[in-house]
Amino acid sequence: MLAACGAHAHPAPASHPTGDELTLYRDAAAVRQRVTVPSTVQVPDGITAEQVLVLGDATARSSQPGKVELAGKPGTAVIAYITDKLRWDAAYTMTTTPARDRAVLDGALAVRNTSNVELRGSLRVVDSELGPARGHAAARVAGSLLGEEADPDQEAAVREVGSVALPPGETRVELVAGKPRRMQAVLVFDPIGTKLDNPSSVPLRDASLGADAPSTKVSESFEVARDARESAGLPAGPVRLFEREPDGRLTVLGESRLFDAQTRRSDLDTIAIGTAEGVTGHRERRELTDDEARHRLVEEFVITLDNARERPVDVLVREHLYRGQTWALGYWSVRDIKQEGAQAFVMRTHVPGRGQVKILYVVVYTWGT
Repeated sequence: MLAACGAHAHPAPASHPTGDELTLYRDAAAVRQRVTVPSTVQVPDGITAEQVLVLGDATARSSQPGKVELAGKPGTAVIAYITDKLRWDAAYTMTTTPARDRAVLDGALAVRNTSNVELRGSLRVVDSELGPARGHAAARVAGSLLGEEADPDQEAAVREVGSVALPPGETRVELVAGKPRRMQAVLVFDPIGTKLDNPSSVPLRDASLGADAPSTKVSESFEVARDARESAGLPAGPVRLFEREPDGRLTVLGESRLFDAQTRRSDLDTIAIGTAEGVTGHRERRELTDDEARHRLVEEFVITLDNARERPVDVLVREHLYRGQTWALGYWSVRDIKQEGAQAFVMRTHVPGRGQVKILYVVVYTWGT
């Protein structure tokens, strides 16, 4: 996916000076080009003069498909437009050694330009569709006027990539070439996952939601510390964990995803590599109280971890508050607990050899009138 297609870059037209700005969203791209006036500017297929915003003392008209004529007093102007001819995917690798105590993160974008024109300039990537990203930005501005802090879980991730050239075809653009990050083995119990997440301020009140017996699987995993500065704004994507053998060969240890919104607050990433033999987990709902008059829904859960091994194990339990985003924990029985994102938190516990540990927590959902 991240291999360049081998397309050759074409020289930029004379009316396309440097200093352009390209912003890639999940569903579209916003382009700002600094152009000379008068001139004929090549634009992506499907863009007409009516879809071009001209900033400056100039007017635009369509002369032929893929071209816009700018007329006015000689000088420069800026044109801006939205195109769906640029699409992208992000993907990552982590590479470790047989010691398995450090991993190096690398990542890149595969940008597919299906227009008839090379685009070049400073590139930023926004991990959101265009509409929601603009909505979050407007809410942030409104909140600042009211003295309210923005919710980091609602903000789209923005990554400044640097200067690029995107000719027609596919281009690989490096996102991160990281330094070693601390890595260690850990067992992870994540019985629900994100499949039920309801990203709403109004919680789902269906009594059967999440009540079915979830997975009892505990995964052998690796936990890799995040570097906040290195990772800031990186878009979500799949990751493969490789081990480099002494002879240079690479072996795949496991696969996962990085930088999803659900884990934006986390200071670590976990990558499963297999099933933890002899260790199982059970998730049981002990209480469900739906108090419609007080606009409160309360759930109580017990997580039971059984260790049939002779030696003790440390387990990271990941729970998802899937009913909605207006939740708060009313009680928890472990000391080591951290929120990962808008609808997830992790708890750590120590399970003795041939032993069992129970974790209890209570979550309270609320909603408006």
